[in-house]
Amino acid sequence: MQWDELVKLALLGTDRSSLSPAMKVELQGYGIDTDKEITEVVLESAALYAPLQKAGYEPKIWEQPLLAKSREEILANCNKQSAIHLSLILTGRYPYALTEFVQGMADYQKCLPFEFLPTLLDKCVKDEFLWEQIEPIIGHRGNWLIELNPAWQKLKIEVSQEKWEIGTKAERVAILKKLRQKDSAEGLLMLLSTWAEDGLSEKTAFLKCLTIGLSDMDEVFLEACLDFPRKEIRENAAILLSELPNSQLQKRIKAYLKEAITIGKETGIAKPFIILPSAKDKTLIRDGISPKRKWRRGGETTGMLYQMIAIVSPHHWEKQFQKNPSEILYFFTLSEWAMMLVEGVATAAALHGSVDWMEAILRFWLSNHNNRRWAELNIKRVLEELPNEVFNEALFEKLKALKFLPEEHSPLIQLLQKEDCPWDDRLTNVLMPQLKEWIANNVSYSWTGIQYRKMLKQAAYNISPKKEKQLSKFWLGASQNWAGWEKDIQQFLTVLRFRREMLEELEK
Repeated sequence: MQWDELVKLALLGTDRSSLSPAMKVELQGYGIDTDKEITEVVLESAALYAPLQKAGYEPKIWEQPLLAKSREEILANCNKQSAIHLSLILTGRYPYALTEFVQGMADYQKCLPFEFLPTLLDKCVKDEFLWEQIEPIIGHRGNWLIELNPAWQKLKIEVSQEKWEIGTKAERVAILKKLRQKDSAEGLLMLLSTWAEDGLSEKTAFLKCLTIGLSDMDEVFLEACLDFPRKEIRENAAILLSELPNSQLQKRIKAYLKEAITIGKETGIAKPFIILPSAKDKTLIRDGISPKRKWRRGGETTGMLYQMIAIVSPHHWEKQFQKNPSEILYFFTLSEWAMMLVEGVATAAALHGSVDWMEAILRFWLSNHNNRRWAELNIKRVLEELPNEVFNEALFEKLKALKFLPEEHSPLIQLLQKEDCPWDDRLTNVLMPQLKEWIANNVSYSWTGIQYRKMLKQAAYNISPKKEKQLSKFWLGASQNWAGWEKDIQQFLTVLRFRREMLEELEK
């Protein structure tokens, strides 16, 4: 390239180098007198080629076979406005609306806009849950793109015995997960086909995959794993068996607890009588009850008892004591180990998805949050697994019974800040007037109500977008006594409006 020769000549110096004959011929063709002083020729040539460099160059002719086109789409394409909505979501203006947008696309059987597929596929490489959401709506174009990029090919798993036997650990984990989602029994057979030859690291990773599609047909294999020489395998197998309500492990633990926690009668009051287990009980240790995992208060044996309570289906206590969940929780509060008993049964309720128990525990927590005895009660697992209808019913009842907005430190406000927890209209209708009244009575230009602001920010994504027009009139129609809250309320209404318009466009 002539520009490179000019640069080289300028760097070496005209006293140590000169123009090549070919260069002279080309420059003369552009009207440059090459018989002038060499330095003047170089400067004129640089002035000529500099704009040519910016103007571009003639591309090379592609001589390789052309790529095959993607198949014609079956799914309907979304309109231009929906593409704009997705752009606003992906650029960070409305980040929490992505799940709702993708779900809307799937509901109306529409295909993701082609121009955003690379960005979304890049995200999916790091976000397995997002891939599960968008896979049905990437269309033929998305699958075509995946085949062209090795970085994305890991998203599409080839399930075959050959691939299972020769694949990397990560590939085999992906294969097992995919197969367990499709057919859990076939997935177990594939795992067993190489179990004897697999290393400890692979065995441990594969066992964790059995949480997908876990059923009673896995029990025989998992029970055998309890006698495996390595602790990692035994512990993972015990965890899985504890999730099977009818497993032999569950029956052994229930039989033990039936004798360990009974109704004792002292001073005329029936309360729990507890016998702590032995830290050397080999049967319990085999079932994954380890003396090394202590509860946050107490020693080895207390920790073992907590572990047993935390894995046994809470309906066990209903049969044993012939009481309902609320009555059993009250019964447990009479014990000196009340905190351990309640936290243990709360963990078990979340593990087994016991809705009536989770509801009873939520109500217990809300009723006792001001009691110093229960200030440290940990029901995090219940709050994570809490069904949406239970969440809405419990909060609606509590808020309706109050005349004013709960205090900022109230657990009600904590719950109202939860993500992915849609509010029903009753909850919205009782809470918005309470918040509006609080703002009107707390006029301040300072940064007050931090927890309420967080709640309102989350409410923009939790409230039904169908309420947007009604809430806009509610907030904008009356006198705006919003000192210090203008930005928060406007942003709340803006997000709601965006979600409403987004779903309306997808429905078209």
